[in-house]
Amino acid sequence: MDAPGVVLLSGASSRPWDFVESGDPRTVADLVTPEGLRWIASYAKGIGPTLDLVIPKDASGRLGTPTTLVRDAHAEGLVLHPYTHRNENTFLPADFRRGTDPTAYGDAFGALKRYLETGIDGIFSDNPDTARLAAADLGTRD
Repeated sequence: MDAPGVVLLSGASSRPWDFVESGDPRTVADLVTPEGLRWIASYAKGIGPTLDLVIPKDASGRLGTPTTLVRDAHAEGLVLHPYTHRNENTFLPADFRRGTDPTAYGDAFGALKRYLETGIDGIFSDNPDTARLAAADLGTRD
């Protein structure tokens, strides 16, 4: 089967299971460097990092400054689809939560706008309708 590979990347301090099993000391933080991305590009077409690897949150849970991951991944020819966007307050960055009900929808469009403005190629979402509408609103994607 000819299917392009995508490497999912969890938190920066985590180690991929196969690295643990083989004794490879590298962490996800090592893989999201230009050198690590170059290595990934030798066998995969894209990466699926956690959203925090694209825009980290500060101590209060608000979005901070975007990292260079999008630029660096694109420089290596990789597509980038971070995960996982959800509309509920519990899962949104603190600056996009609305009200006190953790299960209520917050400002999902505002959060998506921030992530899409980084230049990501797409996003994994439990609410694909919201993600598609936000992308269409920005005029960046169909």
